[in-house]
Amino acid sequence: MAGDIILGYDGSEGSKAALRVAVTVAKAFGAPLTIVFGYEPNPMGGQTADYKFQLEKIGKDHLAEAAGEAKAVDPSVAVEPIVAPLRPVESLLEASLERGARVIVVGGSGERPIVGAILGSVPHKLLHRSTVPVLVVPVPED
Repeated sequence: MAGDIILGYDGSEGSKAALRVAVTVAKAFGAPLTIVFGYEPNPMGGQTADYKFQLEKIGKDHLAEAAGEAKAVDPSVAVEPIVAPLRPVESLLEASLERGARVIVVGGSGERPIVGAILGSVPHKLLHRSTVPVLVVPVPED
């Protein structure tokens, strides 16, 4: 079974916890780690070039941080960052299909499950839509 380990990363505490687990999973499978930052462009029209540029910059900055952290955890794991102009769930699902993913790893939001179900959290949506396993890493307690 070939395929990347896909990590959803947005710089949150949950995604930072998920990064450490994703590196461990990638190492165990001998698989590359694809780190994905997904964002939704402004659907309202008008002048959105600056808005899109800023979102891409934020994504690239987060992914540079994540790639550095992944290399610090285990430098033997190949890492590829992707900034995708789709909603986070769509970005992760598309990356998983394109790369024949073994698993998608995301951080929990730290909210109770019912709040995520009502608000439509990324982990909740992935658990219902993904055709590959989804690993949700809880936010560590302080």
